[in-house]
Amino acid sequence: MPKFSVVLATRDRPVLFSEALDSVLTQSHPDFEVIVINDGSSPENETSYQPIWQAARQQLGERFRSYTLLHRPKGHGQSYSLNYGVANAGGDYVCFLDDDDKWTDPDHLSRAAAAIQKAADTGQQVDLYMANQSAWLNDRKIPGPVWLEALASDMVARGAQPDAAGCFKVTVDDLMSTSGFCHLNCLIVRRALFEQAGGMDEGIRWECDRDIFLKLIDCSSLILHHPATVSYHRVPDPAKALNMTTSLGMVEKRLLQTRVLDRAAIFSKHPLIRAHARRHKAYALKKIARELAIKGDWTNARNYAAQGLG
Repeated sequence: MPKFSVVLATRDRPVLFSEALDSVLTQSHPDFEVIVINDGSSPENETSYQPIWQAARQQLGERFRSYTLLHRPKGHGQSYSLNYGVANAGGDYVCFLDDDDKWTDPDHLSRAAAAIQKAADTGQQVDLYMANQSAWLNDRKIPGPVWLEALASDMVARGAQPDAAGCFKVTVDDLMSTSGFCHLNCLIVRRALFEQAGGMDEGIRWECDRDIFLKLIDCSSLILHHPATVSYHRVPDPAKALNMTTSLGMVEKRLLQTRVLDRAAIFSKHPLIRAHARRHKAYALKKIARELAIKGDWTNARNYAAQGLG
């Protein structure tokens, strides 16, 4: 059976992190390790993390490891932290969980392990395994589809059927034809493939999950999707500035998004990924133009609107 490395990056959120870690520790699959990257939390929060890590070590022993990065005012960022975690991983496959989210299905890893092993028994190597999650804002569920909730029904409509375990074999064409993408919380990646793809872009702090998704599917062969909802995602509250999403201005976010889409449009091998990136860059430029117009910056608003129309 495959061995999993579950990587969690955290910074100054010990209470939420404890809930996230507990959701991993309750997984029924017996063979996984947990790697925690503390992205330079404040001294007071560092103290709060210690008993959480100690309890995990008591449960997992050598299968739990934590690393603390040097403190920086804005941290090293999710991409750097997760890359650091993967570099220290020993599993065949890596999984991720945001420190303010949680897994809701204790059989998530067991189900994925069975699917990956079944493929291996027939001489096939699974590159990516994707599931679903639900999105919540202030304890109110956001109606979907947000991620890949529509993918299974789209597959059935195209004549595909899941295997006996409920998994679909999906292609880049399938993924580009549905709405949304697979969030890191419910994505399992063959570790060698993650490294082959160059890991996460450490220069971006928004849309980094979409970036790695596009890079990974572009170089994957066998992709499995199970429609089970396995995680609870807390959508950042726009009224707060507690994380990398809400602490960035909207124009800055969209500029980071265009970087992700530019790279996908230029470097992706698959023509549908390139077309997807060009189309969504137009939407991002439109949103930048709108935000600049709201701010009264009409010159830049016109320039970005013209780029979007182009």
